[in-house]
Amino acid sequence: MPTHRKPPHLDRQETSDLHLLDLAEIEACKLELQEAQRLLEEARYRYTELFDTVPVGFLTLDDSGHTLEINQAGAAMLGRDRAHMIGKQFIAWLAENERPLFLKYLHKAFHSATKASTELTVKTPRGTLCEMRLESVFTKGAVRPRVCRTVMIDLSSAREAEQASSLASRVIESAAEGIMITDAKNMIVSVNPAFEKSTGYSAQEAVGKSPSLLHSGRHDESFYQEMWANLNKLGQWQGEIWNRHKSGEIYPEWLSISTVRNAKGSVTNYVGIFSDAHTQEHVLERLHYLAYYDGLTGLPNRRLFLDRLSLSISQARRNHQQLAVMFVDLDNFKQINDTMGHRFGDALLMSVTERMKACLRDGDTLARLGGDEFTVILPTIPQTEAAINVAQKIIDSYAIPVYVEGNAVQITASIGISIFPEDGSDADDLLNHADMAMYKIKQTGRNGYWRHGWGDDRKA
Repeated sequence: MPTHRKPPHLDRQETSDLHLLDLAEIEACKLELQEAQRLLEEARYRYTELFDTVPVGFLTLDDSGHTLEINQAGAAMLGRDRAHMIGKQFIAWLAENERPLFLKYLHKAFHSATKASTELTVKTPRGTLCEMRLESVFTKGAVRPRVCRTVMIDLSSAREAEQASSLASRVIESAAEGIMITDAKNMIVSVNPAFEKSTGYSAQEAVGKSPSLLHSGRHDESFYQEMWANLNKLGQWQGEIWNRHKSGEIYPEWLSISTVRNAKGSVTNYVGIFSDAHTQEHVLERLHYLAYYDGLTGLPNRRLFLDRLSLSISQARRNHQQLAVMFVDLDNFKQINDTMGHRFGDALLMSVTERMKACLRDGDTLARLGGDEFTVILPTIPQTEAAINVAQKIIDSYAIPVYVEGNAVQITASIGISIFPEDGSDADDLLNHADMAMYKIKQTGRNGYWRHGWGDDRKA
């Protein structure tokens, strides 16, 4: 039986068509691959941008605690250069007494099926303590090394804001001045007890009303026009004003009004404070005190300490004299504070403050930077030994137990010393070097002092 075969020219045509089809498919695949690569690159860019711009710290840890990656926000929280942190042990940046807790947390992060979280205290190179919350999720799979993704949130700012808000509320409630807060439409939203006493109107009667509730009729329209012109232009106004008491009595007061704006610059509130001349002076004194002094111990705070240190450096440089800076850190204070409670800890801080003040001259400065961290300025010293003698005097003052609420507490301190001009020419250098020296004595057993620049074989 004869077979039917396709003519040779048809075979060649089909082969050519197939070849063209293959080339078209290959070109289409290339285009798809290029588009996929472009989309992948865009996704990678968006991830990198998001990784570095989120307002929380983000880092990756391996199961031995090494930092494999960290974003800019995380590095900024720790006060360190991002490039120098990669590959380093995260535990190195924690306060010493927090390290066992971190090791337990790391073990839990890699062996728990759920998210692990903890709160830890980090010490920055500047010597400041930051409370951080870590939340980690272990990445499962065969990937090596085993890693967990960790979010790091700075709790210090939130707690400082909470404390500031609480302090502001207490100040407003206890203020001798009448305080009235209105919304952007100038309707009263809040008044304090002094306002109620001064005007005769209760908070319930005042809230929701206009401040015109107090108008005495003694001021003409031009007076209020000038007031609002200053508020709109300068954001504040102050002057004497006559108000009318609920009883009808008219009386003069000094009124200060401030405009409150949000981040976008829009007006959200107006705050008015009524006071007489004597009260006004008292308010200014109190605001000055809160700005420059520690609320617990009454010592200069960080701001006043740095101001005094800069002034002392200028005087020492001009007079070709030496000065000393000391960084004093109480040993194991956090453990005492956590065990006995914050009220007990506050009482202990006030007691040790008095002991340190007794070791210093009238011209010296003792400041509290926060927590259990204190600093000292000895503005003029004849030689380095004078600073060492003061440090030893402070150490000796703690040899006798401190009695708090009937309990005998044995407290010790670690002191770092830096000397101008040998150890630094400005406030930052001297404070950082004193902090580094303090850590040196912590490493060698605590309860002593160390001068910046001493060799490892030097014993305090």
